Amino acid sequence: MGRSTVGRANVAARLLAAIPANYLLTSLAAAALARLLWRGLGVDPANASVAAMLTSFVMFSVLALVAFGVRSALKLWLWMIGSGAVLSAGLWLSLASGGRL
Repeated sequence: MGRSTVGRANVAARLLAAIPANYLLTSLAAAALARLLWRGLGVDPANASVAAMLTSFVMFSVLALVAFGVRSALKLWLWMIGSGAVLSAGLWLSLASGGRL
């Protein structure tokens, strides 16, 4: 593999992390935050949803910038997969214990 092929693979991995994987991670985080605000802090469901969605816009932007700012695409993917697993487990436990928002 030449240098240009490795460079292109690195950019492709970062693009996949910056857009579709970022969207999935941000969606999980927004859902978990809405549930936390509603169940944990007693915010009414409509305000919890709005606050979580507004926070998700900032989170998506920051994660997209981080995807191209980190040194290693592999560490980025490992961090995103780990964060996604933790958020998924927390959201699943919240949904299993309390129903819909």
